[in-house]
Amino acid sequence: MKCLILAGGFATRLWPFTEKRAKPLLPIAGKPLLSHTLDFLPKDIPIIISTNQAYARDFAEWASGFPERKIEIFVEDAHSDDAKPGALAGLSLAIRKLKLESNLLLIAGDNYFGFDLRKFIGVYEGKPLLACHDIGDKDEARKFGVVVEKRGKVVEFQEKPENPKSTLVSAGCYVLPARLLPSVVEYAREYADNLGGLFEYFLRNGEDVRAFSFREAWFDIGSFGAYLQAHKFLLGSKQILGQGITRDNTQLRGAIVIGDNVKLKDCTIIDSVVLDDCVLEDCVIKNSVIDQGCHLRGLDLDYKIIRAGVRISV
Repeated sequence: MKCLILAGGFATRLWPFTEKRAKPLLPIAGKPLLSHTLDFLPKDIPIIISTNQAYARDFAEWASGFPERKIEIFVEDAHSDDAKPGALAGLSLAIRKLKLESNLLLIAGDNYFGFDLRKFIGVYEGKPLLACHDIGDKDEARKFGVVVEKRGKVVEFQEKPENPKSTLVSAGCYVLPARLLPSVVEYAREYADNLGGLFEYFLRNGEDVRAFSFREAWFDIGSFGAYLQAHKFLLGSKQILGQGITRDNTQLRGAIVIGDNVKLKDCTIIDSVVLDDCVLEDCVIKNSVIDQGCHLRGLDLDYKIIRAGVRISV
């Protein structure tokens, strides 16, 4: 088995935080999102990161931090969101170009999984397998692929339905049998950006699709709200403080990450992230991300992302 991690999106809904940063490399609880995924992956499984031209170097640099792992970077020929071929087309391209012929653990790189992927792989029995999470709300379920299952067998799959039949949703983690990879390529020719529809296709063709339901935490980091939810969940009331921080009359409350060489004076910071080399004076920062190198004075921010290098004084 090989693991293919889809990381080719441009995450425009999270700009400016992802303007120059791949979503799977967003810092959450002090380390990149993708590093959390790696924590749950078997150490002997070969990993392929499928990304685009814009982020290829960043992923290569990230991978260099794990010399004990076998990690390959596969690069799609896309420099912008307009040129992105679609998630399913990207998967098909990797299958064809890399001549993949083994069972495939397929993971959406912008998701946080709280369950052990070794357990997920352990229940695979040669049939398409997808991880499912009960989000408990049909309005929320509309945003995802909805799974109807009986005794672990998927009887219906609805891709982002208007009227979901359950609150059990696909969590962006799958095992595809080697024998079905040619079918993936065939389906992708017509539906380049409908990864969830692949399971509707399998069911229509009589495949026995299995569901792996888990109760551990799961976050699809598709919005700033989801990012903050994951940040708060993983940290709780913990604080991660970098090197070279100076704090003068500053309060830190809740889930906090402060990067290296940050200067704080007369500030209150609550449930927020302040990245490296920032200078903040007389600010109240709540539920926000301050990107690298910002100089801010006299601001009251709530639920905001501040672009790297911004200087504002009020």
